[in-house]
Amino acid sequence: MVGTGLKSLVRRLWPAFVAVATLPVAVLGVGLVTAPPAGAGAVSALASTVPPSLPPISPAPPATPALLTATTVTSTSVTLSWTAATPGCCAITNYTIMYPEPFSDVIPTVTVGNVTTTTITISPAHQYNIRVAAKDSVGHTSPWSNQIIVVAPVTDSGPDTVPPGSPTNLTNRNGTLYWSAASDNVGVTGYHVYRFDGWYTSTLLGTATSTTYQLPPSATTGPGPHIQFYVRATDAAGNLSAASNTVDATSSTPPADLPPTAPRNLAVSRITSTSVTLTWTAAEPGCCDVTGYTLGYFQAFYDLGGSVRVGNVTTATVTLKPATQYRFMVQAGDSGGHSSQWSDPLTVITPATDTGPDTVPPSAPGTLTAGGVTTTSATLNWTPSTDDVGVTGYNVYRWDGVFVSTLVATVPGTSHTVSLAPSGPNRYYVRARDAAGNVSIATNEVGVQPPTSPTCTVTYQKQSEWSGGFIADVTIKNTATTAVNGWALAFTFPGDQRITTLWSASYTQSGSAVTVRNVGWNGTIAAGASVSFGFQATWSGSNATPTSFSLNGAPCR
Repeated sequence: MVGTGLKSLVRRLWPAFVAVATLPVAVLGVGLVTAPPAGAGAVSALASTVPPSLPPISPAPPATPALLTATTVTSTSVTLSWTAATPGCCAITNYTIMYPEPFSDVIPTVTVGNVTTTTITISPAHQYNIRVAAKDSVGHTSPWSNQIIVVAPVTDSGPDTVPPGSPTNLTNRNGTLYWSAASDNVGVTGYHVYRFDGWYTSTLLGTATSTTYQLPPSATTGPGPHIQFYVRATDAAGNLSAASNTVDATSSTPPADLPPTAPRNLAVSRITSTSVTLTWTAAEPGCCDVTGYTLGYFQAFYDLGGSVRVGNVTTATVTLKPATQYRFMVQAGDSGGHSSQWSDPLTVITPATDTGPDTVPPSAPGTLTAGGVTTTSATLNWTPSTDDVGVTGYNVYRWDGVFVSTLVATVPGTSHTVSLAPSGPNRYYVRARDAAGNVSIATNEVGVQPPTSPTCTVTYQKQSEWSGGFIADVTIKNTATTAVNGWALAFTFPGDQRITTLWSASYTQSGSAVTVRNVGWNGTIAAGASVSFGFQATWSGSNATPTSFSLNGAPCR
């Protein structure tokens, strides 16, 4: 108590001591004032009656929230989760989420309570740079968390709801933009090129189907403190990727390890029964000069291929076999040992002969499908081919998935019923043929799986339900004779149900589609055994029970 009272007295009288310390030394009768040593405070008093200054009290703010992630992304919302911040001096009361779009001066935020997950509204095909910070009861704010980049799909329905990856290595070389190709789960169809004025306006300059774009002269002038350019990839569904890096309106030096761009426009200029002459558009150099090209080729439905290395040219002739289908790609190499990405593939078929009345193979049959599948057979169907003289029939092949193709039938029509092997691959393709022995490029391959009895059962039971919410338990039973090691249960809600909390497993939800996966302690389901999990969810329009479930891709009863 004495120590506490003394500290309180010192705090009250300390301004007077500081004021007295500014008087001449002769006036100060309590001791000698000296210049402070390096690193000491502004005043050093050697009188025993004056205690040293006390450090100011600075209440600690919360620690930084960690591991910010996006657990579910739709075209109009993103669900975020993070690890709670550690409190500083005071209890944490809420979190602020910052989610600006790049190339904009608007920084939207939303504040939520003391939680570690929330859902915010976003716009289709837009990109957001998201961070979270904690705030405590007296107003202290933590540093911002790690940043995540989220790109909303253009739609939540249809065959493709996944945006492409970002283009990379964007450079400006004398008014032409070059970048490395983006990837996509289905396929990139092109690129959008944007001009950013340095303030908040991005303008779509144009589109490109390759990885280069010639800037118009007007693009490098106009209002704005710092004109820059960036690129986003797009796919057939209209999804857009996150933006590439930016480049200035002036030329930029490529990174020291930047490879050449991929060669483009691979095409056939001449084909015979034993050779093909190919042409392509030259690759653009990256960091180093292009020194040559590699032509890679594979025989269709055969696991071995070949390659030919040529110099810095844009045409080459390769020796082939008659009546054989090949898939070609070309790749550039430079003086620094870097290789470009492969060009788009090109499929060719050599004629059976170079003499006679017919040296042109038929066109490929249309899409091959399989129907009427039983445990022992399936019916293959395709649309007819055309030929300059006439199609005489169709060869039906079974492929082992590696390099052996077996001719199982030659038929005059556009369907055939095949016998299915009880084990091993049942993979088929079809070629058209003409009277001269020319064969077409093959159809797509189809795999046929004989139906099997389900090896699992699922019990879905609502434990409680109220207006707007419910709790359900799900039990999976392994009815197979072997254990399941690692499981993922997939199902689709018939209505607008959305899971908010799930226990004894982990989950992802995209729209109405849900996938639930095991956690570390319940990954094995022994033969005849069961595993259960439960969840709480919301609903508004309908809370109907899911009607079908699949375990690791196989249907359950």
